[in-house]
Amino acid sequence: MRAALQRYGGILVRPRATLEALGPDEGRYDWWILALVFVLGSQINHLTETVAQFTVFHSYWLLLNGFAIALLTPLFVGLLVEGLVGQTRARYRHLPLVALVLVATVGHLLRQQGLALPGPRYLPEMAGTVWAAGLAVWIRVKLPPTTDAAGEAGGDELLDTRDLSAGVTRD
Repeated sequence: MRAALQRYGGILVRPRATLEALGPDEGRYDWWILALVFVLGSQINHLTETVAQFTVFHSYWLLLNGFAIALLTPLFVGLLVEGLVGQTRARYRHLPLVALVLVATVGHLLRQQGLALPGPRYLPEMAGTVWAAGLAVWIRVKLPPTTDAAGEAGGDELLDTRDLSAGVTRD
């Protein structure tokens, strides 16, 4: 738990040192943890309304829809960040989501305290997405590709098609 908190704080304060100190098996469940913290931190009102509607209508589809909508943001931002970080740096792919979780949770807490934020209701999620994407691009530019066990196994399975295409002609 302490290592996870150090990773999450470190990616925001000292990203290079945090990512360089990251072990090969560290952060395996980071997406799940960060998605749960995002949902509990910024989507709790939505989930409460969903459960209240479920108790009235007794519709499991309504309950499933509410949980799916709550998880859409971390899912899409996770896919965006994963694509920006790239496959060769796959072990760093979930840590930029910390920015989304932090900004969305703080924005939600400020909104609950009565502070009207300018712009749309989902402005904290947008700002967190921009920050997470910026971290992902920074990781891609500044850090060298990693060669962990998963990356090496995937590289051996690729087929070299250069020799196969020598006899192919276009008609």
